[in-house]
Amino acid sequence: MMKTILIALSSLMLGLGAALAQAETNDPFLQRAAATDLRASSLMGATVYVSETRAVATVVDGVLDEWESVANVDDFVTSPDGHIRGLLIDVGGFLGIGARTVMVDMDALQVVHERDSDTVHVVLAATREALENAPEFDADTIGSQSRSDFAGRVGVPETPAAGFEAVAPAALTVDALTGAAVYDRFGDRVSGVSDVVLSPAGDQVEAVVIDVGGFLGLFAHTVEVDMDRLQILTDAESGDVRVFLDMSQEELEALPEYEG
Repeated sequence: MMKTILIALSSLMLGLGAALAQAETNDPFLQRAAATDLRASSLMGATVYVSETRAVATVVDGVLDEWESVANVDDFVTSPDGHIRGLLIDVGGFLGIGARTVMVDMDALQVVHERDSDTVHVVLAATREALENAPEFDADTIGSQSRSDFAGRVGVPETPAAGFEAVAPAALTVDALTGAAVYDRFGDRVSGVSDVVLSPAGDQVEAVVIDVGGFLGLFAHTVEVDMDRLQILTDAESGDVRVFLDMSQEELEALPEYEG
């Protein structure tokens, strides 16, 4: 029995030693990617399809009958930390003339892999008409605001989007808050509200639940943020709701996993 305990302790110490050695080296190089990772080159130029229903499989043997090809991925937009905000595609026009560039939020897209191939397809649960009527992407906003200009800023930007005003959480319904876009203290969009946590009496919102991190919607980290860590803006005319946090995306991702 004593021999078994000593062997177990020895194995544990060896494991801890290896882990500490790896942490001390702080090696920035990765030898291999995860099996679920995706090359940027696979995404660039990928065909974009619209479908009135979301894809039910992440791997297919060919293009599904209900998918309609509408464009190809021209580019994608990332935040400074590499989080993909959305894909840029050219829609409309004729023979490449008169097309408009539209940015599609990654949360609205599904990346579907071709079996036994590096080919990927991008599927948007929408109609061609809805895509062609989407607002044109404003490229002038990219890089127009450096992070240094946000130094010391916490919560709501000094100049919120036109039409938006601060609102008390009690003035919102749970449905209005769920799905609201979430922004970090630098004004960068980081996620959306996936759920809310109510008080025991069910008459007050105590916290919001947010999915952060991951890649292309996979392996996201779910966290809970108390209401006193955020401020809410709403557009009375459109009903659009935006949530601003007093923390960065890195701080948000460092929160413990939500176990609701």
